[in-house]
Amino acid sequence: MNISSNIDIKAFLRTLKENVSSQKVALVFHLKIEDCQGYEKWLDESEAQFGGKRLYRVKADPAPREGMLIDEIVIDEHPSAQSALEFMSAFDEGLKQVCIVYAVLAIIPEPSIIFRLVKVISWLVNLFKGVTDKGVPTANWKAANGTVWPDENQMKVARNQNLDEALFVYNLNKYKPVADYGESGDKISGKEAYDRYAKIAGFELLRRGAYPVYGGKPISLYCSSNDCMLIDDWDHFIFVRYPQRRNLLATIESDEFNNGQVHRDAGLERVAIFMANKA
Repeated sequence: MNISSNIDIKAFLRTLKENVSSQKVALVFHLKIEDCQGYEKWLDESEAQFGGKRLYRVKADPAPREGMLIDEIVIDEHPSAQSALEFMSAFDEGLKQVCIVYAVLAIIPEPSIIFRLVKVISWLVNLFKGVTDKGVPTANWKAANGTVWPDENQMKVARNQNLDEALFVYNLNKYKPVADYGESGDKISGKEAYDRYAKIAGFELLRRGAYPVYGGKPISLYCSSNDCMLIDDWDHFIFVRYPQRRNLLATIESDEFNNGQVHRDAGLERVAIFMANKA
């Protein structure tokens, strides 16, 4: 199922209703805020409405991704599509009044048991194979392909933030139909190539106490502006937490992590990526 992208809120809601039945639905809000006081009021009034639960609210790094600059990312999970529809019908207008621009991504979340198990595995790996990152990591790493990695400006801003604070990394992935390893490479899907990368990079995350805390399948996207870089087809949303920002910066400098980069480059067509700390 391809994701439906809309600049019409009614079309977004219609797509949501047509494609989801009794499954849980999460709404991922990407917000450029104009009225901070009004926004705080919106947060208070909208929390836990229509059976929903506010899972995460994070403050994005002040670094645009392909021209898209956002202030905060909020993730609300709803028990059904109907709950999400009622929420958007009730609170979309209020959001419109306090934001310059905003986008809402609807996803079908992966089962919560998966993330609980990954958390336990991370604890065990960190206990027996863990590493402790200290000081300021080197800054030698630079992405060869900014389409599928944080770009140079994002990394510069990331390195200038508080390294002791927990870091959240937002990944919205689009996989290639067939992985591109060059003429002599394996003929596998882009998703399979990315899974190879995730296996290698994932171990480096787990041994630092980092792990995915949320994720799922994108089904519909609403953008208040027609030049939003998120208006496209996407395959997978992944939200990762690092105990400290320095953990990410140390991870990407490691030899083990670098060994997996070829698989990410081969498997991903593009990615929307944001780094953030708890709001």
